Amino acid sequence: MYKVNKVRPLWERQMRAISSFLAMVSTLGAIGWLNAAPSPEVGSDATDSSARIQQVAPRNYEIAASTNWLNPTRSREVPHPATRVVESVPDVSASGNPSIVPLQWAGLVLNYEVFEKDGIKYNRGCTGQFISPRVVLTAAHCVQDAKTGAWYDLKKMYFLAQYQNNSFSQSYRAVCASRFDGWWPAQLTAQNTEERNRARQNRWQWDYAMILVDRASATGYYKNWAVGWQGKYQGATATGYPADMLRGEIIQKAHGEIYFPNFTMPNIVALRHNHSDLTQGASGGAWVANFSKQDDAEHNILIAVSSFIMKEQSGVSFAGYPTSALHRLFDYVSKGCSR
Repeated sequence: MYKVNKVRPLWERQMRAISSFLAMVSTLGAIGWLNAAPSPEVGSDATDSSARIQQVAPRNYEIAASTNWLNPTRSREVPHPATRVVESVPDVSASGNPSIVPLQWAGLVLNYEVFEKDGIKYNRGCTGQFISPRVVLTAAHCVQDAKTGAWYDLKKMYFLAQYQNNSFSQSYRAVCASRFDGWWPAQLTAQNTEERNRARQNRWQWDYAMILVDRASATGYYKNWAVGWQGKYQGATATGYPADMLRGEIIQKAHGEIYFPNFTMPNIVALRHNHSDLTQGASGGAWVANFSKQDDAEHNILIAVSSFIMKEQSGVSFAGYPTSALHRLFDYVSKGCSR
């Protein structure tokens, strides 16, 4: 079963040079810049999961071409809800170039004004990337709140392509979004504690979402993405916009070793890249096998997206191991989130 959120693609104006954007993004909570970390106590394997569409959104509205909608007076520095692994000057060797393949296909998934605290409204952001002319792949917790289950409003959801240093090449509006049923199973609200805890752990294998945007990518997309690839790839390059690295203004990349962690959480894969700054953030960012400037069938194969971290394992990112279910989700979203 699917659950969708649709809006009319009325807005096609580009926005550039948003000087206040990262000041606000860096204050984000658990979504995007801080990936949720599950407990080591996990349950048994979950069954296959179908896609779920977000609810239909109200009619969209236009936003002025100026950057006043990101008012800097709304930005406030708040304590990070998790202990920062590194407080010293970041290692900028991981910085990437969004003007070349494959990083030119990536950008920020921005959810505008998703929560309010002390009268101040805040945004939440994630990493995403085009996997077809109009479909953006990201993490499920980037379209639906991981704690409350509330869907983010599609009329306030944007994909900012090639984001870098407070600017971006194109701004896209969300038309619909979908994720797997397994990301938010009914058991999450079960009265039985054991059943509820098992559901909380099993859900992370389904931390994938796709967004259909209002028009085709101007810079291309990942043409190669793989599922069920265990044993074929020994390493990959993680990509994304972690807040701990230059306040999230520069897309980052870090190559690492792939392994399947030795705990009972089902269908989880790990990437040991040894960049502790890259773990707090970059949710939804692609793991890329054979990372290269070459755009061909042998290079830039998307094999997962960053989902969560575990504080006791610095320099390691975790993701759901992708299965053929991902193709079903893609087919569904590609058709406008309708059967």
